[in-house]
Amino acid sequence: MAPEPQDGRTAECLLRSNSNPPPFQLPVKISASSIPPFRCSNSNPPPFQLPVKISASSIPPSAQIAPPRQSATWRGSLRRAVRWVGAGALAVFLLGCGDDPKEDTPKGCNPSKDRLLSCAPLLIAHRGGGALMPEETLPAFDNASTIGADVLELDVHSTADDEIVCLHDDEVNRTTDGTGLVHDFTLAELRKLDAGYAFTQDQGATHPWRGKGVTIPTLAEVLDAHPTAWWSIEIKQTTPGIVDLVLAVLDEEGAAPRSVLVSFSDDVVQEVRAKRPNQLTGMGLGEMLELSTVSDETEADYTPATRLVQPPYASLDAALVARANRLGLVLHAWTVNDETDMNALLDLGVHGIMTDDPALLKTVIDAR
Repeated sequence: MAPEPQDGRTAECLLRSNSNPPPFQLPVKISASSIPPFRCSNSNPPPFQLPVKISASSIPPSAQIAPPRQSATWRGSLRRAVRWVGAGALAVFLLGCGDDPKEDTPKGCNPSKDRLLSCAPLLIAHRGGGALMPEETLPAFDNASTIGADVLELDVHSTADDEIVCLHDDEVNRTTDGTGLVHDFTLAELRKLDAGYAFTQDQGATHPWRGKGVTIPTLAEVLDAHPTAWWSIEIKQTTPGIVDLVLAVLDEEGAAPRSVLVSFSDDVVQEVRAKRPNQLTGMGLGEMLELSTVSDETEADYTPATRLVQPPYASLDAALVARANRLGLVLHAWTVNDETDMNALLDLGVHGIMTDDPALLKTVIDAR
């Protein structure tokens, strides 16, 4: 893990997409000293920065801000972020920074053996397609599979009795009729919560899944329900660690070869690699920051930690996609719910798109 900031406060990175789901929180300790230096050409300024809030308690949820639109200048965006966090640590995610794009053909894709490393592009149902069904529930994954999603994406935590369950947040508050940390509940207690309680498609006018018996599923139940599906599994919980528990479920269900394990924590993905060298993993946050420093001059000496990268979509440009192709990397962009953005990313040549609306992305891909 990256060291704590000098003031001892935890930096918490916040991303906001244009979709209905709330900002995505990265519980990663970051300091200014942990961010490597970077170089950008004048012709290709970095399109996106991560705002940082100094502690989870010092700034209310209403103060969370969205990343700047790509039309804004990166210098102005950076100045606004610096004013917001004051003297605190600033995490700057510059995957789009670099030299002019070059025409390159992908060399990292392997469509015949591993769908996750395919050049496809892949339709990845984020949280099972949370804009269409209650997120990360069996109905959501069933629906995404019916639509034709290539990959199903989910997040995992553990219960108090060490069961691995599917839920994005570390609390049950946002998506259920309960309150509290996931890890403080036993599985039996979680089963009593209504996982369809908060789902709405009309800003809260109606809640069609309330009282329908939808519960928070275990990872084993989800994998068992879709025995041939491909998975992107984000290990959200870092304390206590759950890598062994997750690997055990994948082994039991025979799903490890059809899964990529990802985390923003470098420690988590490195633990997976140490225990399962053949298990496909995504880059951690620090590894993505390292990738952002690669230039034409240093590219030949750069060795990526893994072949799969899942960056926020606003950080992508033609230069990064070209560099990824030269390095043999596969890019899965998140979270994209707008048709214009989907087409723009497909034009860039990204290898996969995560969306809360797999039906829309299916329509966009099929129309091309």
